[in-house]
Amino acid sequence: MNSSTFEIGSPIVHPIHGAGILKEVAKKTIRGKLMSYYVIDFPYSDLGQVMVPVDMAEKVGLRSVNTKNNIDELFSFLSEAFTEAEEEESKSFHQRYRDYLDKIQSGDLIQVAKVYRLLCRRSMLKPLGTKDKSLYETARQLLTSEIVFSKNISDELASKMLDEAMEDMIF
Repeated sequence: MNSSTFEIGSPIVHPIHGAGILKEVAKKTIRGKLMSYYVIDFPYSDLGQVMVPVDMAEKVGLRSVNTKNNIDELFSFLSEAFTEAEEEESKSFHQRYRDYLDKIQSGDLIQVAKVYRLLCRRSMLKPLGTKDKSLYETARQLLTSEIVFSKNISDELASKMLDEAMEDMIF
């Protein structure tokens, strides 16, 4: 989406921090140059606020919140049976971690959901390690924040919907 179409007060998604509200477009002088920044509040995160240069919005990956239809597709994906490819865990921990991190940072909702789904399944089989648990929590927060804004519901309800989708997951 073209970054110039973001409206103050509307939900906006940062690929790393999740969904928030565009609070304002602030102007700051940095090294003698006047620059415009999107100021984004993240009410469902401990983060608080982030400033993104307007001219870097596309490169950073700022986008509008997914539609309700896309969120419904997300829930369908989460409850699908696992494929043979997903069943394979042949990668080393470091390769898997890097792959998961890349998917989370992509800003693509389905890629984030893939990580969440795989780590959720793994957590049902054995306790997650520290790094996997951190990735799981990050993916969950990103999904929850986008569901909140897309469906205009509370974060508690969005979390409950995620939990219910994972309960339906077929092994």
